[in-house]
Amino acid sequence: MTLEGRKISTSKNYAIWIKDLLDNYEADSIRYFFIANGPEKKDADFSWREYINSHNGELLGAYGNFVNRSLTFIIKYWDGVVPEGALTPEINRNIEYLFTNVGRKIEDGNFKDALEEIFDLIRGANKFFDSEQPWITRTTDEEKCKNTLYQCVQIIANLAVLLAPFLPFSSDKVSSWLDITLDWRQKSILAGYKLPEVEILFQRIDKKVIDIESEKLKLIVK
Repeated sequence: MTLEGRKISTSKNYAIWIKDLLDNYEADSIRYFFIANGPEKKDADFSWREYINSHNGELLGAYGNFVNRSLTFIIKYWDGVVPEGALTPEINRNIEYLFTNVGRKIEDGNFKDALEEIFDLIRGANKFFDSEQPWITRTTDEEKCKNTLYQCVQIIANLAVLLAPFLPFSSDKVSSWLDITLDWRQKSILAGYKLPEVEILFQRIDKKVIDIESEKLKLIVK
């Protein structure tokens, strides 16, 4: 792995130290980037721009956004109580498939491919939320709205388990909110379950960090 296109050199201090990363950034964020973009099968480059964009775009923008907007919607409009609903056969099949296929990929050491398959589900879940428009059906078709939110909760519960090998700290948070264990099997949250207060799963990283961290490396090179 190179750093901003240059060979890493610890003797010249041209490196990013783990302690500095953990002091300033979320552990799951670091884990996500290096699994999704690291040198698993070929050389890779670490750049601060790519790291920040990965965090804000995928981890926060896709996964964190889906979790928080689904759960906060239930807390705001249903007093935090998971409404009645049923998983569609398609969503259920997708979850069952992921437990089998992602488990196999993890056992084979194909972590990047496994993570990408999970994020395919996350992207699909966001599209599902958008297409179902619960912010509209809340007043025009209450049963449809409740069914949408019920399914989103089931997806979130299973994502917490599927992502636990990769993002253990955020999975612990979600599992505590939904009162589930993270053993490798499909989860189901019963209608009527009362959600506790939830917090933002991932914090946005200011893009100013790109210039700040890049400037530190330029000073080392000089």
